[in-house]
Amino acid sequence: MAAPKTAFVLAGGGTKGAFEAGAIRYLVEEAGILPQVLTAASAGAVAAAVMAQARSPREFRLRAQELRQDLLAMTHIDHLFAKQPWVESLDGTPFGRVIDSYLTERTRPAVPGPDLSAILGTPDGRSRWRRAFHLATGSARALRRAPRTRRGLRDNAGSVLTLDPLARALRTGGPTGLLPVDPALIARPGLELRLAVTALGAGLLRYVTEDGTIVEADALTPVAGRGAGPVDVIEGVLASSSVPMVFPPRPLADDVYVDGGVLQNIPVEAAVRLGAERIVAVLAVPLVQLPDRRDFTKLNLMEVFLRTVGAIAFGDRQATNLRYPLPAGASLTVIDPVIDVVGPFEVAPGLMLLDMDYGWLRAADVLAPVDDDVRAEAARATDALVTARTRCWHLEESIWRSGRADWRKKAGVRDLKLAVREALTEREKLGFPTPPDAERWWSAYEVHGGPRPPELSADPSAR
Repeated sequence: MAAPKTAFVLAGGGTKGAFEAGAIRYLVEEAGILPQVLTAASAGAVAAAVMAQARSPREFRLRAQELRQDLLAMTHIDHLFAKQPWVESLDGTPFGRVIDSYLTERTRPAVPGPDLSAILGTPDGRSRWRRAFHLATGSARALRRAPRTRRGLRDNAGSVLTLDPLARALRTGGPTGLLPVDPALIARPGLELRLAVTALGAGLLRYVTEDGTIVEADALTPVAGRGAGPVDVIEGVLASSSVPMVFPPRPLADDVYVDGGVLQNIPVEAAVRLGAERIVAVLAVPLVQLPDRRDFTKLNLMEVFLRTVGAIAFGDRQATNLRYPLPAGASLTVIDPVIDVVGPFEVAPGLMLLDMDYGWLRAADVLAPVDDDVRAEAARATDALVTARTRCWHLEESIWRSGRADWRKKAGVRDLKLAVREALTEREKLGFPTPPDAERWWSAYEVHGGPRPPELSADPSAR
């Protein structure tokens, strides 16, 4: 019997796509599952473009490895995004620092598990009067730059950032090892690609195909007239990734497009319409939003916006996308994170590596041929493992940044390493696999910038 037509559906979520890279590694390299269809949105579109260059099993393995290398090469936000001139004019001012913080640490998820603030301490140890002084001098600098900021806003008011560095990397390679994408390889027969994009003028969902044709929401019918293109597939990737307000819209054919995740963050429907019988949807953002105990009457507008639009509404859209009815005989497997490890604009290699490992483990848990009770036990062990590793990374990062480690931080790291080892042992007892390098998760420190502080022993689990 012929193997079922298989589709990978890759969801959006910014650099949370590291989870997807890990899941793809397991699907291709361990399970030997190869797609004939790739549908994707936003960050998933970047991953899909890399994978769509493959046709043979060997090519898929090489592209899966390349995808992981590309993500780890994105070690600085400047390798992906560029600031609009009006934002750049605020560099070095309090307003500029607020924007920078929202693009990195401020959009990073809360550390899972019990509150660590008592051990981590406050991130800013400056006295109140020094903070007031810096605010006053920084505000003065911002006022001096006001004319330049106004000019920049007049010309580029539609977004905060641009995707120009990523565009260059996709076409010619990036400065830290990002490999270019070849549209000619994508256009070869043997694989169907659909990149979700949202047409601002028409107000509709559309898709860019492997040969650059723009098709309607049914994923099959070319747009009438000039609207069908063809367009550069890389431009389709960039349009699918252009989050409104963060990045500018991109012209394609006779319309202007933004992030496909606005309407279809998990394009299962497109995979069904292309005749896929086995659909594997890989998500980057958890389906279930955890309760947020903050007092939202006291938070700023950006924090309220991120919670409502970026979390609650986004989660509801994902659930709706997954409810698309399947034809008789078709199956849908969902590989999704439960724990939120990284932020949507994450550039910390240690956290991205951790999220990739998490994607590998979740794929192994979901695809294992076991009964539901055993699968649930393995999932609990995986969640405990990832929670411990994530908490450990944050503790270690505070040590790396300060160069100092008190007894509480050392003891916290040691206890978390032991928790990781116990969770790994539990999964192995249940017969679930682990990646080849899993031992280092408890026997070594996570990845951080710079050398290990001298007061830390080489073995983090040692007493």
